[in-house]
Amino acid sequence: MLEFIRRNRVLLSASFFLLCSLGLLSVNARHPGRIDPLGRAFLEVMAPFQRVTSIVAGWTVDVWRGYVDLLGVERENGRLRGRLHELERRATEQRELELMNRRLKRLLAFQRRLPTQVVSAEVTGRDATAWFQSLTLNKGERDGIQSGMPVLAPEGVVGLISKTSPHASRVLLLTDPNSGVDVLIQRTRVRGIVSGLLEKGAILKYVKRADDVQVGDRIVTSGLDGIFPKGVSVGRVTRVSRKDRGLFLYAEVTPTADASRLEEVLVTAASGAELLDPRPAPPPAFVGPPDPATLGLVGPPAPPGVAVSGEQSR
Repeated sequence: MLEFIRRNRVLLSASFFLLCSLGLLSVNARHPGRIDPLGRAFLEVMAPFQRVTSIVAGWTVDVWRGYVDLLGVERENGRLRGRLHELERRATEQRELELMNRRLKRLLAFQRRLPTQVVSAEVTGRDATAWFQSLTLNKGERDGIQSGMPVLAPEGVVGLISKTSPHASRVLLLTDPNSGVDVLIQRTRVRGIVSGLLEKGAILKYVKRADDVQVGDRIVTSGLDGIFPKGVSVGRVTRVSRKDRGLFLYAEVTPTADASRLEEVLVTAASGAELLDPRPAPPPAFVGPPDPATLGLVGPPAPPGVAVSGEQSR
């Protein structure tokens, strides 16, 4: 019996106070205007417990209301987060449209300076390895693109079309070792060839050691290779080295067109015309090698005492 009471003392205590409360309520209900000594004593004893019960009940109600409000706040936060993500997405799309519009305006302005018809294309792939550097474009043979056509950007030379298919084409970049562009040092008009150095950019070849080439010199296309229009930016000289031996100096070049950031390019017909002059170049004064007769070099000199036919005729 004692063990049962010890185990269930909390439940028994609560039941006792509940029964007492019910008894007091019954007495007060029968005699609402009078409280007997037992009721007074019970009221005195139960008052602190009722106060605690009231506090606990109020705290429970507040916690429940806070929980309900917290659920509402959580739902509102979720809705606001979704709205924020939507606004961020729209802002990103708007920014992309603004940047694309800016690039296309530059591309259109550059296109108007070119002397030949062009095809605009988007870059859809990149291949930059230790042996080969190229871009893939979304335009091909059906758009008039052929192998050997130069590829340009507003920043400068990009490369040459190396392969084509009906709806795509591949660009051999200026930084590829297999490339080569006939160029001029803009400041001194010294001529050379720019070829690729892969990750290091490009190199200026076939420039004599005595020629005036300095770090920072801008390099442009010469137009003499019959491929690139004249005057298109190629790059800047970033390093010059003149060795004690050898005919040519060593100069590294950083291309002005960063192929890793290009998104749109222009493919043009091969032309050596002036960049800012769309009119065709005038024909040369003569075609073919000069006639040796006009230079007085018909044959080897005659031996002493033998007259030349031309002199005999005179």
